[in-house]
Amino acid sequence: MADLVQELVQRRVPIEQAQDRIRAFMAQAGDRKQPKLLELLAGLFSVLNDERSTVIAGLDRFGARQKELASELRDDNERLRVMQADPAAKASDADQMAQRVTWGARVFQDRRQALSYACDVPGKIEQRLFALARIIREAVQ
Repeated sequence: MADLVQELVQRRVPIEQAQDRIRAFMAQAGDRKQPKLLELLAGLFSVLNDERSTVIAGLDRFGARQKELASELRDDNERLRVMQADPAAKASDADQMAQRVTWGARVFQDRRQALSYACDVPGKIEQRLFALARIIREAVQ
């Protein structure tokens, strides 16, 4: 059962293949089809729910780091503005700060784009669980 659950939760396994594996499992279960399928569903729910929770916790950490990065970037940008306005400031220091701000902005933007892709993962996990649950429901009926 555990091996089947681990196989079915993998998103790289197409739903059609998962459906075939569930049907084969159902045929093997014989008279105990319904309790075995419900046990399978419980295992799928448990594993996918844990996976979803882990992803969301990672997204929360990622978001917190983005907030820190944004704050650092604002502070650096303010320091750069002050340096550029101060005639006594060294041009080389202002250039270094300008590079730091530019690089920080690039990193922030790249991470922001990556975050938009990562935010899709919990929804994909939920969609997979829904599809697998629907296959099991149809098999039980």
